[in-house]
Amino acid sequence: MTTKATQQAKFNDVGMFHTCEQCGLCSSACPITGTEGYNVRRILRHIEMELADEMADTPLPWICTTCGRCETVCPNGIAILGIIRNLRAMSPDELTPDGPPPCAKACPGGIDIPGYLRLIAKGKPQEAYELILERVPLPGVLGRVCTHPCETQCRRGEVNQPVSICALKRFAADKAGRPSPDIVKAAPETGRKVAIVGSGPAGLTAAFFLRKKGHSVTVFEARPRAGGMMRYGIPAYRLPDDVLDREIDLILSQGIKLKTDQQLGRDFDLAGLKQEGFEAVFMALGLPESRKINLDGAGLEGVLWGLDFLSAVRDGRGIAMKDRVLVIGGGNVAVDVALTTRRLGAKEVIMACLESRQEMPANVWEVRMALEEGVRLMPSWGPKRVLGENGHVAGIELISCTAVFDAQGCFCPQFDDRITLTEQVDQVILAVGQSADLSCIEGECCCDLTRGVIEVDSQTQGTSIPGVFAGGDMAAGPGTIIQAIASGKRAACHIDKYLGGDGIIEAESAAGENAQSYDGARAKGFADLPRMISPTLPLAERLEGFKEVDICPGDDEAIAEANRCLQCDLEFQLAVMARNCVKCHS
Repeated sequence: MTTKATQQAKFNDVGMFHTCEQCGLCSSACPITGTEGYNVRRILRHIEMELADEMADTPLPWICTTCGRCETVCPNGIAILGIIRNLRAMSPDELTPDGPPPCAKACPGGIDIPGYLRLIAKGKPQEAYELILERVPLPGVLGRVCTHPCETQCRRGEVNQPVSICALKRFAADKAGRPSPDIVKAAPETGRKVAIVGSGPAGLTAAFFLRKKGHSVTVFEARPRAGGMMRYGIPAYRLPDDVLDREIDLILSQGIKLKTDQQLGRDFDLAGLKQEGFEAVFMALGLPESRKINLDGAGLEGVLWGLDFLSAVRDGRGIAMKDRVLVIGGGNVAVDVALTTRRLGAKEVIMACLESRQEMPANVWEVRMALEEGVRLMPSWGPKRVLGENGHVAGIELISCTAVFDAQGCFCPQFDDRITLTEQVDQVILAVGQSADLSCIEGECCCDLTRGVIEVDSQTQGTSIPGVFAGGDMAAGPGTIIQAIASGKRAACHIDKYLGGDGIIEAESAAGENAQSYDGARAKGFADLPRMISPTLPLAERLEGFKEVDICPGDDEAIAEANRCLQCDLEFQLAVMARNCVKCHS
């Protein structure tokens, strides 16, 4: 039989489209009908007219999420999903999605998202945790503070709402015990020494994978405790110490040495590390300091700086809060500062930022949390001067910001001098950015002075000095934890190559192939399953201290949520297998 005849026979068998009445209920029910020319009824009509090849030669079969809603409403019980899958089997190779499904492709850390969701759906959080650990070393941290770009790309969002991928990662990490020895087992010693400067997410990630390759790894940290800005920049109500300690201890348990209170440029330098026998160095200093701006009145008592303030609170240094506090800034650090002041006793907290509400760089859910906890937002206002009385803050004069970015999208705020207002406040906290003191490597590595970061090769994380690599925020500017982890992985790969290894830092899956029989069947009502509502600490209890606000989902809730996954990767495999079958019989 020809390919077309073979397929047409399969459609007749699977689709039963001779019973299709063209009523249109399927297209009405489809969550994506009308977009990009997709129309279920149109597909059925083309198949009935024996134009399967013509339809298969378009991207339309791949737009379908296979949620099953069309089959649910079909009065004649036509197996529409079977028809769609057969079209995918006929699609040209150039239409076949390249690489992993959208969620995994969006993850900078390369986590096997569909794989760990399937394991959770089967009631196996331990195996899910170990599968995540094969790709990133901080699942519990990421499950709490990741900005989850994966959820933005989750195709389930086209059906109703994306899967709660981040919360399920946290579930796996919280429910699991210690991983199997193979996950954290170091390879035989290579005799090569690597120094990691900085114990934030980038540094710890590089250390984790390099030690697994058998290299001797020593981490140097300037502060008394490891964790970088995860510990000193993120409040405990978002990331508790015990979670961070547990994950850092697991990383160090491979045999990694940690030296705290060791600051680059003060206690050691790059030349000294070379003399001590370190053949490669990875610098991951982060951006631990508050970016300062010239502002009239910034020297008054009662003016604080965002990251310095958060670090002092996490360090246990007592900071007395006044009743009325105004925070300048619209990012996540500013939100953290505002909510921390509330927990320290401030009665009235205001956030003023240059950006409009829609432009605020803070995560939407962080801003929502600030509003819930009583923070007053003042978007489109910038600081003009801090007002003082007897050397203390007495208020702040704000100026209207008419635009934050120019026509090219570059930061270039514009103000209207005619519109100002004064807020009577007792304290002002400026959270307008982050910076690093790069004087410790001045003259050794090339620095981008306009951005305040060190210049690196974006593929290898290598600097201008052979054997010296850098990553995280100090090489890319302010970013997310998962981006820092990704840079640590890239560095580990290329440092291993530099030391004579193969650069393969991710071993075979300890969780097995995670295979299961998959026929693409959808249970009735699958498309309308609602997204899990993650539990949170009651609002009345949040301001009593720094208890964690987000609560781990229960077993039943997590399993139900994982079962909402569309299994995009298996759908792709199903089509590939069907296509190979067609090619064999054509």
